[in-house]
Amino acid sequence: MTSPLPGLRTEGLSRVYPSGEGTVTALRPFTHTFQPGMTAVVGPSGSGKSTLLNLLAGFDTPSGGRVVVGDTDLHALTEAGRADFRLAHYGFVFQNHNLVAILSAQENVEFPLMLAGVPPRERRDRARALLAQVGLERRAGHMPSQLSGGEAQRVALARALAGDPQVLLADEPTGNLDTRTGNEVLELLLAPARAGRTVVLITHDPEVAARADHTLRVRDGEVHAEPAPAGMR
Repeated sequence: MTSPLPGLRTEGLSRVYPSGEGTVTALRPFTHTFQPGMTAVVGPSGSGKSTLLNLLAGFDTPSGGRVVVGDTDLHALTEAGRADFRLAHYGFVFQNHNLVAILSAQENVEFPLMLAGVPPRERRDRARALLAQVGLERRAGHMPSQLSGGEAQRVALARALAGDPQVLLADEPTGNLDTRTGNEVLELLLAPARAGRTVVLITHDPEVAARADHTLRVRDGEVHAEPAPAGMR
């Protein structure tokens, strides 16, 4: 497990893309400290939400500013260094679960632990415990094609939590699920938030956003913090 890190923040973070003879500003300079708990990122399609998430993850390179996790400037690292840092400190949940098709549910959860060099017995035990935590201990040997959408998303969440990440990034994790299953996945995402982890969640669903502790609204590349509705969580 990783040692606690003092949060995630951006300092003047921006992203500009070339477009024909000009440029497109996908994210305007943005300075923000993400507090422990869940932050919902909301806004219309094309507003800059995914650009922000990709920059926070280190998948994309900023045009200006930086992303800092603890005392580490994410974009001062090499590409390999960022990959190692993500493995140690980040977890990811996507709208499409992105499970490895040729691995069982348990093997998918074990996969990041294997990459991190965790001994086989320890990673098996942790994977089993996480699958039990998401209610899928009896589906451990099933392949992704044998799982429902909700089950696959819960396996993806277990995989994201395998390394005990300090930062959990989720991109529309309930977007392809029915209301009941989406609520179950959201409750599982809220657990690390309540435990003091930093969870950043992109969502189009106002009911999902209302469950978050903090809200960021993105429009035309501008990011503004706003109070989350009280009493919904």
